[in-house]
Amino acid sequence: MNSAGEPVEAALSRAAGQLSEYQSKRLLAEYGIPVVDEILAEKREDVLQAAVDLGWPVVLKYCSSQLTHKTEQGLIALNLNNPEELKEAFERLSSLAAETGLEGAFLVQRFIRGDRELVAGLIRDPLFGPCIMFGLGGIMTEALGDVTFRVAPFSRAQAEQLLQELRSAKILGEFRGQPAVDREILIETLMGLGRIGLDHPEIKELDINPLVIREGRPVAVDALVILDREVPKEADRGVRTEGLGALFEPRSVAVIGATAKEGKAGNDVIKNILANGYRGDLHLVNPKGGRIMGRRVAASIEDLPDGIDQAIIILPAQANPDAIRACAAKGIKAVVLAAGGFAEVDENGSSLQEELARAVTETGIRALGPNTSGHTSTPHNFTSSFFPLGRLPKGPISYIAQTGNFATHTMRSIMSTEYYGVARVIGLGNKIDFDETDALAYLAQDRETKAIFCYLESLARPRLFLETAAEVTKKKPVVMLKGGSSEDGARAAVAHTAALASDRRIMDAALRQVGIVQIHEYSHLILAAKALVRMPPPRGNRVAFLAPSGAMLVALTDLCRLKLGLTVPRVEERTRARLQEISPSYIRMRNPVDIWPAAAVSGVEFAYREGMKAVLEDPNIDAVVPVLMMTDETGVPDLTFILDLADTHPDKPIYITFSGEKKHMDAARDFLEPHGVPTYPLIEQPFEVLSILARCRGAMER
Repeated sequence: MNSAGEPVEAALSRAAGQLSEYQSKRLLAEYGIPVVDEILAEKREDVLQAAVDLGWPVVLKYCSSQLTHKTEQGLIALNLNNPEELKEAFERLSSLAAETGLEGAFLVQRFIRGDRELVAGLIRDPLFGPCIMFGLGGIMTEALGDVTFRVAPFSRAQAEQLLQELRSAKILGEFRGQPAVDREILIETLMGLGRIGLDHPEIKELDINPLVIREGRPVAVDALVILDREVPKEADRGVRTEGLGALFEPRSVAVIGATAKEGKAGNDVIKNILANGYRGDLHLVNPKGGRIMGRRVAASIEDLPDGIDQAIIILPAQANPDAIRACAAKGIKAVVLAAGGFAEVDENGSSLQEELARAVTETGIRALGPNTSGHTSTPHNFTSSFFPLGRLPKGPISYIAQTGNFATHTMRSIMSTEYYGVARVIGLGNKIDFDETDALAYLAQDRETKAIFCYLESLARPRLFLETAAEVTKKKPVVMLKGGSSEDGARAAVAHTAALASDRRIMDAALRQVGIVQIHEYSHLILAAKALVRMPPPRGNRVAFLAPSGAMLVALTDLCRLKLGLTVPRVEERTRARLQEISPSYIRMRNPVDIWPAAAVSGVEFAYREGMKAVLEDPNIDAVVPVLMMTDETGVPDLTFILDLADTHPDKPIYITFSGEKKHMDAARDFLEPHGVPTYPLIEQPFEVLSILARCRGAMER
């Protein structure tokens, strides 16, 4: 038997290479994926007979496991209508195959005239493993790039969602007089590809292009399977939340590298611990001994008492491995490794990090870092941050950050400009032990954490992270800013934390698949967080807003509908009638609400109060955004009515933004935010936040 006709299992068992087109489609057929009628033949008379059996017109292809680009090499003939045309094509393809030294046979296919062409396939991503791809096919695949992805395995509902994500999804419906695509067959095709990826780790790539739609039914007319035995394996350890009490609820802490020198990390961390009212035992270590801030200092780790929960190690990078072993020998359960100079720097740093990881593995100690600026646990009145912070505000928001700034200057910014606090802040650093998957699992069961915000540049155990996130996002909002998504950003991420980057489209799809809401602006890690402190995510994406300007109404409606995926629905007639009742007769009221004519007639407070009340009571509305206009001349209302409305409608968030004088905007923020009503200085911001949190609600209810 020639290589083109070799059985699929035999071909798959070989070390590398690819399957022929015929073998590739036999594999598809085994998984219930519809393929074009075709016959493999070697001799001319068998080719002619195959054409008769299939029925004219036919396609003739040269078929070989050595052949990748038939069209470019001229080894395909389309729309052959009679024996003469077939014979001529046979001779031409035979000659070309001989010239190129290919070994194979001829594939005779029924010629299918489709009305639409799609593409589907499988790719083994270096991070997530088998991922299926689906999109617009034929020459449009490369021209438009309208494709989307799913990580296998996935549900039927997720496959259906995949179809809806295409920009050109309308072509799956009735199209130019042709029936809609049979979605059941399409979904089974996608799920079959997912099963192939899971069952056959030796398959690196599988392409179906085109997947032709004929009379509504998808049919694979060309396919290619590429093999690769070098399958990357994810670390096999599972989620580890054991031992994390020593990190987040330590009964005793040692600062190794404590110093009396002002402005040094070993001094600031002590001040932070004391400023936050830590109630456990605090031990200090410095070779000079003596006293620091009135506390006795041990000269070495060996001089510490046994069984301390946590050690904060602020020593040069080279000293960390021995310090870990010494800590473990004293029964210390967890360490925070502040030093940089590891894999984020150079090869020497990578070698040192490997030695550090061996020390952690050998001792079984839990480790945060290295290259971390620490972590915060306000329910336990504790922080290991060495950045001067002082007392940290408590709240229901937790951050997982592959950057030092959330435990340092970003936290300082939140403390000085916002009216919300945090539960846990986790600076992951280089993740030799405790990583984002462990952190996510810990925060999932943490009663103090209401919502989780992440900044990550890499995933240490990608598939396990997705599995964990898929469960967490059903219970709590999880919002992520993924650093390194662009080519330049990926290079910066490597320079920062030795991170690896997956294909951006696959990463986006993977996060969306498990309910993580991805954001693309750093400021949204703060703006969206403060909206969740006392208010729930909106029940949906339907917004009503009130503004003192027609231009604002138009611009914000366009923003909602064209960019943010929000709807600005019609309100019920009774709502519209109430809005009309409080407004002059010359203006016809609707959603969005032009509130200023009512304010001009009846006063600013009355207009905003009654207008907000009307739309909040409307069942078609999920959230309300008033644009408050406040100036000395037009009046500054008593905003207590907003607090009353927020209390009366706890299931419908109210996000405030402004137009007018800054002094009144600042005063309004200082009044409203301590009572849990978020405010935003720029009028686009509350709508951006609403879009993020509406997606969170959708993920939680999926």
